[in-house]
Amino acid sequence: MGILTFLPLLVTTVLLLDLSHSGGVGFTKGDEVKITRTQVNANFDFKIKLSSPGNRFSDKRDHKVPAGVRRRPHGDVLSLSTVLLCDPLKEIEKCEPCIRVDITLNSTAFPKLRAFVVYALEESHNQFHAFRFINKGTTEPGESWKVTYDCLQVPTGQNINFSLFTVPYYSLRISKTYFIQDRDAKPAFQFEHFPEKRKIEVSIHHGPKVKAHLCYRGSLVCEPLSDEATQAFNVSQKAILQYEYLAPCLCIEVYYLYRDARRNQICPFDANPDAYNSGFWQITDRSSHAKNQMWMELTSPCPVVATSASLCEKRKGTCLTIPEATVQEDESHYTIDDVDKNPNLCFKFTIMNRSYIKCPEIKDPDWNVTVKTQFFQVLLSIFSLVPGSFSATTCKVNQSTGHCDPQSPVFNITRLNDTSPQGMDVALPLPRIGSCVQVWRSDVRFAYKHLFCPDFSHRHLGLVLLSSFLVVFTLVILLALCYQMILKIFTAPLWRHTVLLVYSPDSDEYKVLISAFADFLQSILGCEVILDLWDTNTVSQIGMLPWFYQKRELVTQRKGKVIMVWTRRSSEMYKQWRTSDLSSFPWRDPHNLFSAAMAVLQRDLEVEGEKDTVEDYTMVYFEGLCEKQDIPTNMRKITRYHLFKDLYRLVNKLQGTTCLSPPCLIKTGAKYLMRKLINSEKSTSLQGHVELCRQQLREKWG
Repeated sequence: MGILTFLPLLVTTVLLLDLSHSGGVGFTKGDEVKITRTQVNANFDFKIKLSSPGNRFSDKRDHKVPAGVRRRPHGDVLSLSTVLLCDPLKEIEKCEPCIRVDITLNSTAFPKLRAFVVYALEESHNQFHAFRFINKGTTEPGESWKVTYDCLQVPTGQNINFSLFTVPYYSLRISKTYFIQDRDAKPAFQFEHFPEKRKIEVSIHHGPKVKAHLCYRGSLVCEPLSDEATQAFNVSQKAILQYEYLAPCLCIEVYYLYRDARRNQICPFDANPDAYNSGFWQITDRSSHAKNQMWMELTSPCPVVATSASLCEKRKGTCLTIPEATVQEDESHYTIDDVDKNPNLCFKFTIMNRSYIKCPEIKDPDWNVTVKTQFFQVLLSIFSLVPGSFSATTCKVNQSTGHCDPQSPVFNITRLNDTSPQGMDVALPLPRIGSCVQVWRSDVRFAYKHLFCPDFSHRHLGLVLLSSFLVVFTLVILLALCYQMILKIFTAPLWRHTVLLVYSPDSDEYKVLISAFADFLQSILGCEVILDLWDTNTVSQIGMLPWFYQKRELVTQRKGKVIMVWTRRSSEMYKQWRTSDLSSFPWRDPHNLFSAAMAVLQRDLEVEGEKDTVEDYTMVYFEGLCEKQDIPTNMRKITRYHLFKDLYRLVNKLQGTTCLSPPCLIKTGAKYLMRKLINSEKSTSLQGHVELCRQQLREKWG
């Protein structure tokens, strides 16, 4: 099969690769080329052969290439342009755009050239066109072939892919893409707005190169922001359009490059609330002291006229419209006469249901007033830069209406001198408590009424305030004292005692039991517990024996207790201590706490030998860890408590009372200690003891 049979199938791929030969030509209004019929012109005797729609030429002989001929022609062989095909027979001339095909080729490098073959493919409609120009005569060397084909009629608004071949095929393949443009067409585009960067990105999906810019929509045209703001781009690019501030009349215009091209305009910010900002409401205050007039000019970039402009009065965070005030408008100049210029009397402009309030920018007001209270009257001092009349009265603020209802006659004062500023005074009777004084300019129609509500009951109200302050201060002091007392009761109970815990170092697990018991004494019973495990830094610095003597003296000073937790191993260590053979005991005391405690205890027992018990000492032992016979004979004069059986008695001992019945505190404390022991249990050596205590606790207190 010849190569020409496959070439139409490759046209689209070749055209996409040969972008350097693609282009598009639009209309130039005033230079339009019009024809009234389709025709073909050539500088040689020719005949044209058209293929049926959708079919291609398939002559194998067309592809036979003369040996050694592989040359590229010079110049633009294939030229495409747009012309208008018109029908003059109709009443109103109707013209449709079509594509003119111009072929120019010098035959010097192409001997035996017989014909041209042109293929055209519509991208949007997938319609194929083909025609062949055949030379009926002979071609002399060096002769230039020129053919003009008027014209190929295809639907507008799409790319047409052209491909030119020669017969015979000299490896010459010229491909071009042409966009057939409707002179009334507008380019379709998409945009994306980035308000934080104040830019808009514009892109197109198909078609030739276009231009885009931002503009402000006016009554007749859309004025570009600047000449430099217009950008040209194609389908593979984006136009980045910047703006200074957003406005409702800001529009995007995109159009083709040919002259007088129709412009596609989109104004997407009409309903955007952010567009009605201070940049849109550019209002200049042109009021002056010369007249009792407010004059403002609206110079918005959008050439719009306010739907309405009214005078309003600021009150409680809003601006209430004054119905009887009429604002005059003349070419975006807004004025109102017979008004007292004041920052609280403003213009309210309304455009498309959106309002903006602009108040006069007054640095030096025309007049001001100061209020002073005396014993039986209120003194008003009015200083005015312009002649005028002023009124004042006492009133009571009406919370429902917001107005101040008069409570006294209106006092008037007038300044007639126009040569220099003048001060005036007026005295009003002292109003009742809660009343105010209202002052305004009365020689104009629209004036803002200044309201002053000072402390008119200065003496009586001051005494009341002083008394109230003293009462409040006294209550605060009493509440603070009560709070501290209650806090002291709950955080530091009255029965708080200092307790020094002494134990034998049976094992590391046994120290968990000692820590839990110490935590119970401190957290539940409120005791101040001294334990070497909680004061290791001091013990390491001064040594165990000095530390123990020091803490023993502290307990004596505070009338506290020394609680010894006794076990069977404590009894064994005591015997070895008596024989000075502690080194043989398997559980050694790294700090020698047990020896220090026994030395001090022996001294106390000798001093108190005549008494039945040693009051400062208390001995406790846990069931399962010790029995009564494990306690040495010379220590049995010390009060002993079997835990948890004698827990209530131990609590009474530490509280210094015996008249309390078992309270919920002891029950809760016992459960707390039991929980601490269970949670801290790490060794199986105490597991049986914990289970036994749990059962006894459940049987006794539920």
